[in-house]
Amino acid sequence: MQKLHLSLFVLSYLFCIGCGGDGVHRVAINGQLQSDDGPIANASVQFIPEAGTTGDGALGMSDAEGKFTVISSRDAASGLPPGNYRVRISQMVDGNGIVLPAEATQAEFPDSREGIPAPYSTPNSPLEVTVTEDDEDIIIALPSAPRKK
Repeated sequence: MQKLHLSLFVLSYLFCIGCGGDGVHRVAINGQLQSDDGPIANASVQFIPEAGTTGDGALGMSDAEGKFTVISSRDAASGLPPGNYRVRISQMVDGNGIVLPAEATQAEFPDSREGIPAPYSTPNSPLEVTVTEDDEDIIIALPSAPRKK
């Protein structure tokens, strides 16, 4: 009986490799945010699941080259379940339109504002992505450049 329990545990463990602690299967995602002016640095990217897509979505933060990875907003597991997502991008800029560092706070920059134009920075963003089992790299390109002063 003890061997059966051990075997079931091992099978369950092997089945969930690549899953988050919540048992949801995720595909590792690396991506890049781009605009007409080049990479979009220091921007948050939010994947909001559409109807029929498993999970709670995910968040990521782009680096200086616009590259990002996503982390599940639920339990810090990396990747996304396959499915359809609406993508929201947010990038804070100061009063002069200079992109703020990712760790900047509103208290430090009281004149900061959203640097990504609506509707791409809203929850109803028209940006959409379909994640499949084969996805590894996703490029999200804004049709227009981020707002400048």
